[in-house]
Amino acid sequence: MLKLAIILEQEKACFLVKVILLSVLNGKYHSEVLHLKMKQFINHFSMKQLWKKLTLHLSQHIHHEWEFSREWQILQEKLNTSKRIIDLGCGANPHPRASIGVDAFLEPVHRALGHGPKIETTHFHSKGVQFIQAELENLPFADKKFDFAYSHHAFEHLPNPQKACAEMIRIAQAGAIITPSFFAEIAFGRPYHLWFVFARGNNLFFIRKKESEDRPFGEHPIAKVGGGYKVVTQTNPFDILLNDKGWYKGIERMPRLSQLLRKYWYSHSPIIEVIFLWQNSFNCVVILEDGHII
Repeated sequence: MLKLAIILEQEKACFLVKVILLSVLNGKYHSEVLHLKMKQFINHFSMKQLWKKLTLHLSQHIHHEWEFSREWQILQEKLNTSKRIIDLGCGANPHPRASIGVDAFLEPVHRALGHGPKIETTHFHSKGVQFIQAELENLPFADKKFDFAYSHHAFEHLPNPQKACAEMIRIAQAGAIITPSFFAEIAFGRPYHLWFVFARGNNLFFIRKKESEDRPFGEHPIAKVGGGYKVVTQTNPFDILLNDKGWYKGIERMPRLSQLLRKYWYSHSPIIEVIFLWQNSFNCVVILEDGHII
């Protein structure tokens, strides 16, 4: 009888979990109300393991309630209204609105710490996108050929971003350069990211990172064979706190900080991303490690 009672309680709990999840995914509850209801639920059923799994699931879905940043919304409008779009540094997944994708590397040398997918030209062709292998500093296109040049997390990799900016201006009427923010580069930096990037007005600044500024909080989690990541002593705690896509299965020790990180991350906030939009032209300023400005 006791075992039967436990099973019934668990079935009841699972039903309530489904009801709450559906309410969340339908936008009924905001985060504060949701957390209060879930705490009340857990206090009633004393099911810590279920709470752990549920919060992990919610961390992957609840970000729909965070409104995208103004910069990101403007960017989407530009992409939706432009006709001839080129994706510079497209990796294996070009923007769906682009007709041409450009990347220097077929292998994931600078993508996902070397674990990203290889660029397959047949995959591009199936999407109606032409792939061109070229350096962004030397683009094989005529002047002002494109309405909009889009680049998502590529310019922070480049040894000569100033030349790449000049090429972008040359081939397009307008465009967008998206990079990690200063904070994101400190907190989540990658070994192949060479620059801190920030924007003011019509000026885009690239500041060369010093060795002491490169990944000061540790390394990205190590990829496991078969998928997922594992935590070691050198694992960056910010990656654990962010827990993007729910890879970390441990206890969430700082839920407020984790929630803020995910809010800024999924909303494309300026706290996490530089979204630099330009029309006709812009100024690129490069500051080298010794302070020399070019």
